[in-house]
Amino acid sequence: MNIPRYWAREIYKMQAPDGQTISASCWRWSAVSVDDARQQARIGAQQLAGKILNRGYLDRYSYGERPMREEVMQALSNVGNREIALVTRNAYGALVLNAAEAMFIDIDFKDEKPAGGLGKLFGKAGPTQEETRLEQIEQWARRYPGIGLRVYRTFGGLRCLVTNDVFDPTRDSTLEMLKSADSDPLYLTLCRRQECFRARLTPKPWRLGLGRPPARWPWEDNRGEMKYRGWEQTYNLKAASYTVCKLVKQIGSSLIHPDVEPIVALHDRMACSAQDLKLA
Repeated sequence: MNIPRYWAREIYKMQAPDGQTISASCWRWSAVSVDDARQQARIGAQQLAGKILNRGYLDRYSYGERPMREEVMQALSNVGNREIALVTRNAYGALVLNAAEAMFIDIDFKDEKPAGGLGKLFGKAGPTQEETRLEQIEQWARRYPGIGLRVYRTFGGLRCLVTNDVFDPTRDSTLEMLKSADSDPLYLTLCRRQECFRARLTPKPWRLGLGRPPARWPWEDNRGEMKYRGWEQTYNLKAASYTVCKLVKQIGSSLIHPDVEPIVALHDRMACSAQDLKLA
């Protein structure tokens, strides 16, 4: 999983020949330490300032091309003590499950238009998107004998979790499997770049009537963290009245791979609810 635990931001200033001060800031990451991340950020800020001074090309990251700057909240290991998942807090404050090998499939619904025409006139409604998509998923699953699939309803579509086996998210065969299931293209890009499968565990704040957090990890100072913690407390209170997904169906084999079993348990405990709560 390409999820660095250490991040730092550095600012570099330099004097231009005309006397103008050039200032550049840069975030960088490390799997080793904060000091290493700070050193990388210092080098990055210096290079950026030089490019600004010389009107050079500013390399910009596109979606998924750099690691996610997210605070690691929890690590999950298998019986052999190998790390198989991380729970992180994303940029807008939701908790996300990052699974090294347990395949989550994200399928978005298209915007539904009101029924019309003769069907509406005679009271005949066609299948819903959920029904249509479920049928498509069942057809897709038949291509893979022995597959076990848990299907969940989310706010904007369906989420599937393959339970009978594990997968390498960077392999072409895995990405082709996701693509054939009509998974979100941006999600495919993220899986490959971040070297993991992702599933949101808590609601998006705007669906609770909240804005984004007032600060982002790692905090600039104690004041920034205090402001964030106040937002987080409100978010948690509101989120308790919602759920992220609801189990709709189990398709195929009921056998669960040993490294997927703890993923299922954590996901269902944090993202699902037995109560009839609104999806968010």
